[in-house]
Amino acid sequence: MKRIVILSDTHGNYAGIEKLLPIINENDFLFHLGDHDFDLKAFEREIKAKIYSVKGNCDGGGDDLLLEIDGVKILLTHGDRYGVKSSLYKLTLRAKELGVKAVFYGHTHVSNVEEIDGVVYFNPGSLSRYGESFYGYVVIYDGKISVSAVPLI
Repeated sequence: MKRIVILSDTHGNYAGIEKLLPIINENDFLFHLGDHDFDLKAFEREIKAKIYSVKGNCDGGGDDLLLEIDGVKILLTHGDRYGVKSSLYKLTLRAKELGVKAVFYGHTHVSNVEEIDGVVYFNPGSLSRYGESFYGYVVIYDGKISVSAVPLI
């Protein structure tokens, strides 16, 4: 079993990241889905989880990241290049092309979970310092994926 904390669109919310450090360090991985992925630099020495991140539109854009964890192929992306504020159509085309079982994306600042053609699409929402803050929690076990958006309290 692998456990993952996902952050997206942190936009300088250092206090939120600091508050999550104990939770992050209880888990195997930390994913950052862009827009201020560099916020993690302030906590590099304190984060014990393996970190994977992609850049968002506020970071100058960047490539997607393809990972395989416990036999589950995952695509990490910010989502802006796929027009996720309008629909997941372009993202589903990319997911099919890559043969992934899960896609984790951000950009919209709104939590969302959908399953399309057997692929899980998960946006944890934003840990931004503006408005409500959410992070994602994912468990991968025996080829299955469980995802949830968790409010930062």
